[in-house]
Amino acid sequence: MATTSMVLTGPFFTKDPKLTFRQNARVMLAAIADEGETDVKVQMEAGESGRKPISTRVTPNRVSGHVVGRVKGMSGKPWAVTAVVSVNNSGFTKAQGKALMAAASRVEGEVHAFRKTTNRLKRSRKINAAELLKGLV
Repeated sequence: MATTSMVLTGPFFTKDPKLTFRQNARVMLAAIADEGETDVKVQMEAGESGRKPISTRVTPNRVSGHVVGRVKGMSGKPWAVTAVVSVNNSGFTKAQGKALMAAASRVEGEVHAFRKTTNRLKRSRKINAAELLKGLV
C-alpha cells in the first residue's frame, strides 16, 4: 500500500493571510485616527487666540482640547474597519455638551478642519493599501 505525505512549508503556510490583513488593518486605522486627531487639533489651535472660549464651564475651554481620534466605539468594543476623528462631549452635563458642540460647529464652519483632514487622508489611499498587504506578498 502506497502512502503519500505532504509537507506544508513555504511562505504561504507560515502566515495566516486573514490574520495578517486584520492586524495590518488595525494598526493602519489606529495610525489614521492618531494622525487625524493631531491634524484637526493643529488646525483648530491656529486661530484660537481670536475666538472666545466655550461659554459654559467646560475644561479645557477650547474645542481643540476635545478632539479625539478613535478606533473603538463608546462602549470600548474595537471596530474592524473604521477610524473616527470627532469632538467628544461625553461626561458633560446637557448644557455643557450643547455649548461644546455649538462651539465645535462654529469653529468647523470657519476653519473646515475636519473636511481638510478627511480630504488629506483620502488622498493617501495608495499608501494605505500597501500597508494593508505588508507581510503577505
